[in-house]
Amino acid sequence: MPEQIYPGSEYGILQYRLRASSPMPVAEGTYAGNYVLHTFMAEVSYVDIYECTSSLLGSEQFRGQGGDFVSASFSRTGDRSGNVFKGRAVHSPTYEDEGVLGFNF
Repeated sequence: MPEQIYPGSEYGILQYRLRASSPMPVAEGTYAGNYVLHTFMAEVSYVDIYECTSSLLGSEQFRGQGGDFVSASFSRTGDRSGNVFKGRAVHSPTYEDEGVLGFNF
């Protein structure tokens, strides 16, 4: 995945989420009496981490307004000016085969 760090962020991380159904019982065969979990792709999101910033993202930078971010969360730090924040912003996800990411056992 290409680097997508937004200007002003300190560093970025990848976040993985396995998309799956509810566990379903297996009635026959070798695994009878056990449960199986059906998966359907893994969601991969790039997350920008801001340890110290004085500027917040604008609404035009979010997916619903034509941007790339799906969510962001910031909190004010104890700085006297009151204009310093820390937080994270999540880019739009991509979907990858779960086997490629090592989720299939």
